[in-house]
Amino acid sequence: MNCDQVREKLIDLVYGELAGPEAAAVEEHLRGCAACRAELARLRRARAALAKFRAGEPEAAPPLTLPAAPRRIALPYRRWIGAAAAVAAVAILAVGVWMMQVDTTPAAYGKEVEIKRLNVSLTILSEPENWPTYYYYGPRGRYRHGWRGLALVRDQRMVRNLKRGETRVNFTDVPSAILPDTVRMQSLARKGRLTILEQNYQYDLASSEAILRKHIDKPVSVLFKAGGTVSGKLLSYDGATLVIQPAGEGPRNVARQEIRALTFAALPEGLLSRPTLVWLVHNTAPAAQQFEVAYMTRGIKWRADYVLKLRPAKVAPAGAKHEIIDTADLVGYATVTNNSGVTYEDAQLKLLAGDVNLIRPEGLDHYLYDVLETGGRRRGSRSWGFKEKSFFEYHLYTLGRATTIRSAETKQIELVSGSGLKLRRGYVYDRQVNATAARVVSELLNSEANGLGRPLPKGVVRLYAPDPQGLQSYVSQTNIDHTPKNEKLRFHWSYAFDIACSAKQIGYRHHSTYDHYEKWQYHLRNRKDHAVTITVIARVPASTYQGNCSRGGKDYPWHVRKVGWVEIDVPIEANSTAKVEFSYRCNNRTGGGLKSPHDE
Repeated sequence: MNCDQVREKLIDLVYGELAGPEAAAVEEHLRGCAACRAELARLRRARAALAKFRAGEPEAAPPLTLPAAPRRIALPYRRWIGAAAAVAAVAILAVGVWMMQVDTTPAAYGKEVEIKRLNVSLTILSEPENWPTYYYYGPRGRYRHGWRGLALVRDQRMVRNLKRGETRVNFTDVPSAILPDTVRMQSLARKGRLTILEQNYQYDLASSEAILRKHIDKPVSVLFKAGGTVSGKLLSYDGATLVIQPAGEGPRNVARQEIRALTFAALPEGLLSRPTLVWLVHNTAPAAQQFEVAYMTRGIKWRADYVLKLRPAKVAPAGAKHEIIDTADLVGYATVTNNSGVTYEDAQLKLLAGDVNLIRPEGLDHYLYDVLETGGRRRGSRSWGFKEKSFFEYHLYTLGRATTIRSAETKQIELVSGSGLKLRRGYVYDRQVNATAARVVSELLNSEANGLGRPLPKGVVRLYAPDPQGLQSYVSQTNIDHTPKNEKLRFHWSYAFDIACSAKQIGYRHHSTYDHYEKWQYHLRNRKDHAVTITVIARVPASTYQGNCSRGGKDYPWHVRKVGWVEIDVPIEANSTAKVEFSYRCNNRTGGGLKSPHDE
């Protein structure tokens, strides 16, 4: 139940005529709504006052009805309490049958319309894949313009003193980065009875530049840092100079660095202290009601930041697999940055993870409202962290408590966590990335059995490892993409110090204009005190149709990870070297379809 529905039931609750599930629903609402509790207290005081005065009423008095008036109705005294409890104590008539006429016309037109925020929710989108980045030059150098963030805001408010018919309303506390073409408003209790006929987004704020722009050809006064003043008509201005023409004199250049203050006769018309939506609304509902405004805004964005803390490594014994198994703890944080120009008090926060298709940066198709408005926290939930749900082709993380996101603030909230994760540490050599070194790679299976098993939004993973004294020290960082559960993650860290690699071409020949053969040799040196496995990446053309790998003159296993990408796992003992040769044949007309030996 909302507040309007509950208040219609309060009079029945006062007189004990509300029972069953309906009474339970009203009482549940009252426990969480201070305004409705206050209204209930007023009704009970009014009933007590009526009871006090009614104790001395005459037993046989004729009924009394006040003179009729336009748009007025007669109601029994008990119903009048629910409509006008605030005037109950002074409107009691000592008669046998209590009758009262209640004015159902709107509030007095002279009263200012009041709008108060009740609650607000934010659904923030993650940065789309391959979002373009632009660079431009300004007065202070080079600027980077990329993903500014995008969020759906659902703002519920209470309006009072709203007359019936057409009214102009100023809707303030909106972000300066709002997308006006996405604004949608509706009454919550009486849908369709409050509509926007016309909307103007006024964002010409009273900044120093805006005031100067409005004062061209108007009088201003300049106070200098060294003392003295000059008054005259403002002819022009730029970032360094003002051109002023005093009365009876010629134009005068005034350096802005010499100015202590500027004074003006009045604030120019059309300037606002904050961004405002000016509405022409049509209302057919009561003067006091709840409504919701939904809109998209730029300037709010979020990203996932992960901290991966390694525990001491365990090296496999001699004769076992040449691998290192690390145990780690993972904590993921949602980092929310608000540069929209407004503060959201006690907001319900939702984070959308996934690559949303945005056709143009300036706005979104309205179907996104239907997508983003689904999901949410269930009533009575006891979870204070993020609750993850999947819907459509995305994942939605809903924070189980309200949080305040202030303007120009960056906030971090825990998103996911896992303990005792098992990671396989390996080494990858790709001559096209680094011709002499192997990169350290950790592989993690994102499963419940491995201590995780949750969808991971794309973000930055920072690695910490224990130093010889056992203290956690920063080691490296990498990026991960959106990763579903039960999928394997590969963390690409920095390059191994004690492993050296090299590659050279040892064979090449043309069989025809379109068919040719290549052979490469990979020389791998392990200078560590324990055995390792180095994965060699051999990049081949997509038209490759035949491949062969050998080590020490014998065939050696390899596999195709994807088109044009061959992986060769080479175990090497401590302080040892190894040479692996890989050859392939491709045909630019008829080739392709290379398969691993075990797939043939």
